[in-house]
Amino acid sequence: MKRKKFLQKILDTQLKSQIQKTFGQKSYVIVSNLTHIRSLDRYIVNVTLYMDDIENSMELYPDGLEVIIKMAWVAVGDGKPIGINSSIDVIQCD
Repeated sequence: MKRKKFLQKILDTQLKSQIQKTFGQKSYVIVSNLTHIRSLDRYIVNVTLYMDDIENSMELYPDGLEVIIKMAWVAVGDGKPIGINSSIDVIQCD
């Protein structure tokens, strides 16, 4: 399994409850890109956090998201360092 898919799978299964506790019940993370930078020997992870509880969760972004991504990276990254580029989007609740 490729690293990007494996990282996404860990976020969707093992860390799903952590994401929901931190950012709201309907919140989730999408890994849009994972790039290896050879000159730096590190990976760059581009992620988007979709959250529904913006009032209570904004103080935890980006640090809380970074901690969750790094927890998932332990299983995927072979000890290589990462840089995290994150963005945020709000889920429309009806």
